[in-house]
Amino acid sequence: MPSKPTTTSFALLGLLGIKTWSAYEIVAQIRRGLRFYWPRSDAHLYAELKRIVDRGHATAETVEGPRKQRTLYTITPEGRTALAQWFDTEPAPPVVEIEAFLRMFLGDQTSAERLRETLEATTRQARQFHVEGYEVIKDVLDTGGPFPHRLHLVVPMAVFLDKFYRLLIDWCEETMINIDEWPNTRDVGLSPRDRERLERIFAQPDP
Repeated sequence: MPSKPTTTSFALLGLLGIKTWSAYEIVAQIRRGLRFYWPRSDAHLYAELKRIVDRGHATAETVEGPRKQRTLYTITPEGRTALAQWFDTEPAPPVVEIEAFLRMFLGDQTSAERLRETLEATTRQARQFHVEGYEVIKDVLDTGGPFPHRLHLVVPMAVFLDKFYRLLIDWCEETMINIDEWPNTRDVGLSPRDRERLERIFAQPDP
């Protein structure tokens, strides 16, 4: 019996709703954009494509390519119905999953040096993601990208991700300054500056 569709299933169905893709093409398209906010491994995506076909939501046709055969995936009417029904549901709550946050929370079980190394690595990773996103944006501005008629749907996420990576980098740098002022990672408690930072949260209007 076919497995129940997941959100990744609908991400793939949505891309198939735009056009027919080969497996390689659709995974490459996800690497270009969706991975910034819906990261999944290539192996997971290839496996999910097969499950979409098993559910009858897409067809898979083997065709001759310039050098070898390739499989083209096309959404079916049943797949479009399933996609429409997904849009009718409430989205899952947004989540934040950042390993540096977890290590920071458990930081009294390691050294300040290790915490600083964690934040330096996270800063470096965030900068790299920002550079990669910048390259996509530059391509869009220079060429319009592969789907210029869909840019009104893409720009809001690009603006958010720019702010997100900048915020994450700022947070890492500010937190490293705090760590440098600790005598160690244990029993530091609430400093006057940290109390002020928390109180500023309450001074702001609700979002």
